[in-house]
Amino acid sequence: MISRILKCTIFLLILVTAFSQSSLAQTSPNAKIGVVDMQKIMREIDVAQDIDAQMAAYEEEVNAELTAAEQKLKDEKTQIERQKTLVTPDAYSKKQADFNRKAAAFRVNVQERNRQLQRSRIKALDKVKEQMIPIVRAVMDEYGATLVVDVSEILFAEKPLEMTEAVISRLNKELEKTKVELVPLKKS
Repeated sequence: MISRILKCTIFLLILVTAFSQSSLAQTSPNAKIGVVDMQKIMREIDVAQDIDAQMAAYEEEVNAELTAAEQKLKDEKTQIERQKTLVTPDAYSKKQADFNRKAAAFRVNVQERNRQLQRSRIKALDKVKEQMIPIVRAVMDEYGATLVVDVSEILFAEKPLEMTEAVISRLNKELEKTKVELVPLKKS
C-alpha cells in the first residue's frame, strides 16, 4: 500500500515538473543566448597576457635558482665520488647518505616551487575572473541576451549572439592590471 502511494506521488511530481518546464519554455520565446569563447578571452585580453609575462619572469627566476642548486649538488656528488678511494667505506657511506638526503630535499623543493608558481598564476587569474563578471554582464545586457554560455558548452544553436570580441574589447578597456604575487611556500 505504501509503495503504491509512493509510486503515485513520484508520478505526480514528474508530471508537475514536466508541465512546469514546458510552460516555462513557452513563456520565454524571446530568449536570446549569448555565446563567448572563454579560452580565447583568457588568451587575448591584455591583463592575462601581462600575467603571463609576470609569470614568465618568476619562472625564469625560480629556474635560475634551482639550476644553481642542482649544479651545487652535481659538484658535491663529483667530489664524493673522487673521495671514494681516499676515505673509509663507512665515511663514504655516510657522505653518500647525506648527499641522498640533500638530493631528496632538492626534489621536494622543485615540486614545492612548481606548485607555488601554479597557485600564484591561478590566484591572479581568479582576481581577473572576479573583475570580468560585471563587465560580461554589461555586454550581455547591451546585446539583450538572457543567457550567456561558453562556446564549448554548445552542441548546436540557431543564430546565437556571438559576444566574444565585444567582451575582449570591453575587458581590455576596463580591467585593471593584476600584480602577480607569489603564494608563500608551505613551511615543512
